[in-house]
Amino acid sequence: MQLLRNNYRTVFASTFVVVSLYLASLHSYMLFHCLVELFSIVVAFAVFIVTWNSRSMQDNKYLHLLGISYIFIGGLDLMHMLGFRGMQVFNVDGYLSNQFWIATRIMAALTLLGGFALLKRQQRINSDLIFLGYLITSILIILSILVWKNFPVCFIEGVGQTPFKIYAEYVIIGLLTVVAVLLYLKRNNFSETVYQLILVSVIITALSEICFTVYTVNDGLANELGHYGKLIAYFLIYKAIVETGFTNPTRLIFSNLKASEEEYKTLANNLPDVVMRFNEDLQNIFSNFTNRDGRASENNKLIMLLEPLLLIARQNQAEHKDHLRLEYDDHIVFYKVHIVPEFSANKQVTSFLVICQDVTELKQAEQQLKALNETKDKIYSIVAHDLKNPFTSLLSYSQIIQVKAHTLGTEKVSQIAKSMNQAAKEAYALLENLLNWASLQSGMLKATPVPICIKTLFTGIEKLMGPAVQAKAIALKFSVADEIGVLADQQMLETILRNLISNAIKFSYEGGLITVSAIQDGSNCLFTVTDQGIGIAETESKRLFEAGRKYTIVGTHKESGTGLGLMLCREFIEANNGHIWVESELGEGSKFFFTLPSSSR
Repeated sequence: MQLLRNNYRTVFASTFVVVSLYLASLHSYMLFHCLVELFSIVVAFAVFIVTWNSRSMQDNKYLHLLGISYIFIGGLDLMHMLGFRGMQVFNVDGYLSNQFWIATRIMAALTLLGGFALLKRQQRINSDLIFLGYLITSILIILSILVWKNFPVCFIEGVGQTPFKIYAEYVIIGLLTVVAVLLYLKRNNFSETVYQLILVSVIITALSEICFTVYTVNDGLANELGHYGKLIAYFLIYKAIVETGFTNPTRLIFSNLKASEEEYKTLANNLPDVVMRFNEDLQNIFSNFTNRDGRASENNKLIMLLEPLLLIARQNQAEHKDHLRLEYDDHIVFYKVHIVPEFSANKQVTSFLVICQDVTELKQAEQQLKALNETKDKIYSIVAHDLKNPFTSLLSYSQIIQVKAHTLGTEKVSQIAKSMNQAAKEAYALLENLLNWASLQSGMLKATPVPICIKTLFTGIEKLMGPAVQAKAIALKFSVADEIGVLADQQMLETILRNLISNAIKFSYEGGLITVSAIQDGSNCLFTVTDQGIGIAETESKRLFEAGRKYTIVGTHKESGTGLGLMLCREFIEANNGHIWVESELGEGSKFFFTLPSSSR
C-alpha cells in the first residue's frame, strides 16, 4: 500500500509540474525555459551533494564520477539559462545559450561514456583530482564563450542553427547510443532500479537531442519538446541517484555489496581454513565449517574448544593466538588459531573473527622430525660409546706390544694379535653399518632390485662367513630349492644376511648350529636365520628393530653390539618392499624371518 501511495504521489506531482510548465509556456517561453533549467540545476546540485558527502563509502565508481560531474554540468546549465537571449545578464553579442548548451551536453555525454572505464578499477578514485579536472574544463568553456569568444557559433538570427551545432547534436546522440548499449552490457554493475532509470534517462536524452537538431527558432515547438525531454531525463536521474540515495542509500552506495558478499561467502566456504564469527556474547553467528558435509558435530567440538580462548580475547580486548588439538573418532587435527576482535565506531568490541588454520601436516612433520632427531641422537650416542671399545682394545694391546715386546713370548703375542684382530673386525663392522645407514638416510643409497639366484647368493655368503663360524666351531647350513629367485638389491641383501648370520654367531655357543633357509611364500620369498643360542626376552624382541634401541646382552664370547645392524637390516628390507620379524625365547635360541619379492611372481 505504501508503494502504491508513493506511485500515486509521483504521478500526481509529475502531472502537476508538466501542466504548470505548459501554462508557463503559454504565458512566456522564457519563463518556461527558466523553470525547466532551474529544475535541472537543482537536480544536478543534489546529485553532487549526495555523491560528494558519500565519496569515502561509494562502491560504484561510475556513479561516483557521474555525481561529481553534475555540479559542473549544473553550473553550465545555469550559464545556459542566464545566457538565453532576452535575459540580458551578459553584455556579449550572439546566442550564448546555444553555445553553453552544446558544451554542457558534450561534457555530460563524455562523462556517461568515460565512467565505464572506471567500473573495474581496483584502486579508489581521487575525488579531488576529478573535481579539479572538471573545474578547469568548465572555466575554459566559460572563458572561450564569454571572454575569448572562440567557441564555434551555434545559432544565427534569421537562419537558425549552424552546421556545427547540428553535427554536434548528432555526435551527442551517437555517444548516448553507445552509452545505452554499454549500460545494457554492464547492467550487473548496477542495482536493477538504478540501471533501468539511468538507461531510460539516456534514451530520452538522446530523443530530446533529436528535437534540438530541427528547430529554427529558440522558442519554437521543437525546442520546447526537447526541454520536456530534458526535464524527464533529469527527473529520472533524480529518481536513480538522489531519491534512491536518500531512501535506500545502501542500494546505491554499495550497489555491488550483495554480489561481493556472496562472492566472499563462496570464498570462505571453499577455504581450507575454518573461518568463524562470534558476536559479543560469544555466540557463533557464522562458520564455513557447518557448510561442509558431515561437519556439524566437528564444528560444535571446535566451538567448545574455542570458548576459553574467546574469553581471553574479550577480556583483553586484543588479538589472541593459540593452538588447538581436536580429537575425532578416527583422526586428530591440529589448528593454529587467530582471534581478531572487531570494533565499532565508539571503540566497543562488537564481534570476533576467528581463523583456524589446519596445521596437522605441519605438526606431523614436526613430530616426525623430532622423532628423527631423537633417533639420530640415540644412534650417535650408541656409536660414540661402542666405537670406543674396539679402539680402546686396539690401543691397549698395541701399547703392550710396544712396551713389552722383548719380554713377551710367542704364545702371548699370538693371543694379543687375536684380540686385536677381533677388535678391528668389530670396529670395521660397526663402521660399515654406520656408513650404509647414513647413505640410506641421506638418499644417496637407494635400492636397485634385480633378479637374484638365492642358491648362488648362499654359496657366496657361506664362503664369506666360514672363518667366523670356524672360530667358534659352529655349523652353518643353508637350505634352498634350486629354482627359487628373489627380486632385491644385491648389495643390500648380502648386508642383511651378513648381519643376521653375524648376530647368530655372536649369540651361539661353541658347537652350535645355525641354519639359513629360503622358501617360496606366495609372491614372496621367506628367509629364515635360526640359531640355538642364548635367545632374547619377549619384552626386548618386540622392540628389537626400533631405531636407536640398544640391546645390551653380550655375546657368548663377551662380544659387544650396538643394535645398529638390526636397524639397518630392517631399513634395507623395507627399502626392497619386504618385512622382518623375530621369534625367540631366552635359552631357546632365535629365529629371524624376513620376506622379499620373488623374482618369478
